[in-house]
Amino acid sequence: MTRRIVFQDLGGQVPGTGRLRNDDDKWLAALVAELDASTLVVPMKSSFAKHDDQAEPVLTRQTDGTWRAGRYIGEIRRGDRILEIRPRLGFPVISAWASAALNLKIVPRAAGKNGVSFLIAELQAAAWRRALVDASRHGMPAIRTTRRHEGPTVRGRLDVVGTLPLRMKRSPNLASITQPKVVDNPVTRAIVLADRVLNARIQRAGWRGARIEELIPHFRAETGPRPVLPSRRELRSVRYTPITLPYKAVADLSWMIAKNRGPHGDSSADSHDGVLLDVAELWELFLLHCIRGAVQGRHVTHGTTAETSSHLLHSASGARPMGRLLPDFIVGDLAQPDAIIDAKYKRLADPFPVNREDLYQLTSYLASYSGRVVRPRGILAYPLLPESAMSSAEAGGPWSLQWDAGGTAEFLRLPIDEVACIARFTEILPAGVHADFGQSRR
Repeated sequence: MTRRIVFQDLGGQVPGTGRLRNDDDKWLAALVAELDASTLVVPMKSSFAKHDDQAEPVLTRQTDGTWRAGRYIGEIRRGDRILEIRPRLGFPVISAWASAALNLKIVPRAAGKNGVSFLIAELQAAAWRRALVDASRHGMPAIRTTRRHEGPTVRGRLDVVGTLPLRMKRSPNLASITQPKVVDNPVTRAIVLADRVLNARIQRAGWRGARIEELIPHFRAETGPRPVLPSRRELRSVRYTPITLPYKAVADLSWMIAKNRGPHGDSSADSHDGVLLDVAELWELFLLHCIRGAVQGRHVTHGTTAETSSHLLHSASGARPMGRLLPDFIVGDLAQPDAIIDAKYKRLADPFPVNREDLYQLTSYLASYSGRVVRPRGILAYPLLPESAMSSAEAGGPWSLQWDAGGTAEFLRLPIDEVACIARFTEILPAGVHADFGQSRR
């Protein structure tokens, strides 16, 4: 019988789900020791990890010996146990964030059907569906494949290296090579297998949409209904043209889904399988949606997707700069920003409301973007969790920096509802107001 261990993100074990036994504690320790969250996280459209960031641990052991979950939700199976991490804000809130931030249609009943695994399956399906529809606008994923031939005539181009051994054996045949475009390739096989996995997990009609319902039978006709899953090496070896390049993202996502990463797959006692959703990443994308809705007409740079960035340290000898700075959001002109905002999916609560690392991060952003005229507002944006009291860091703001023209720092909790969040950002970032302690720009 499978034993389920249930936690809540940003917290401990969910009350009423059974106490941890000694063997459960050892199982969690073994799982955490081998677990790399980045290999299980569902990729989200228009979101790219910061260059130097490493995946945070799924669980951490506290000083009192208890376990605490981090920023991820999902399920991981190892042997006869499943670790389930539920969203503390509830499935409807996470679904609403995904719908707003990713512009995806999330079916409401999926979140309440069987919990987190079905919600993540819907998110996977929505992202996969959108990526495949976008990629298929210019046709099928026809990829050039090298095929070798041996016969009395040349097909394509002569393979001199392959022909020499034939001549040495006094064979009249010639070796030749053709490179036809074929639909039966690693990309299509991964797509067909991903479709099978998603269909088994979601178990409702119409989830594919009209376009994919049209495509899948053509793909299956080329690959067969049960093709062999290509290896990662095979997928990396595919050479895309500008027309087929959009299929690369589809192939990578399809491979992850087709690998059956999730608690529905089989796992042995010494291996794990699962799927995770990074709620902190989703919170960041949700805030981006709300900021853009609040500051219409002003430019908003999403730092984790921007091609340009600044650095904290520059060498006098001309060496490469150090300390690349990638704030989540910059509102206004990059040369004279109105505000620099970083999303934090954490608790903002006393007695230690702001992590030291986050505090140094914000002051580094302000030091980099401030000047004699420019005094941007630096904001760390936390979710307004239910039943959370205002911390001293939020109540005491805005905070000024010790050096001149350093801008201000604020630590704010933002509503988790889309309408309320946009309204709050409209209040925080009014048009025409610069970040000089709330004074109008002259």
